[in-house]
Amino acid sequence: MSKKGSKNKRARRATHPQKWSQTWLWGIVIGSVLLVSGLVFLWQQEGPAEGWGLPATPRDPRPATLAPALFTGKAREAYRIAREAPELLERMPCYCGCYVGNRHQNNLDCYVDRHAEG
Repeated sequence: MSKKGSKNKRARRATHPQKWSQTWLWGIVIGSVLLVSGLVFLWQQEGPAEGWGLPATPRDPRPATLAPALFTGKAREAYRIAREAPELLERMPCYCGCYVGNRHQNNLDCYVDRHAEG
């Protein structure tokens, strides 16, 4: 592009600065609206599907967990934590699917048998 063409382009931009800034403003507004709409859509889709998952429902009395000594490795550690902090697990919803046939009310219920082992 020649120097003359470059000067003309700058001159056009200089004579219509408002039009140039309005174009950018509309681009930012439309982009922001699309971004917010997408985030709201994703936020609504994040939860479990209808009929899947279980709200955490604490039991009274709390069920007894299996002894950690029955297990090895990471399973032993998980059962130890379940025994030491059952109030934490009973407040956590369970999404494993075992509640369909069992009397399963929260994540602690996975530790009353060998269900959480594997």
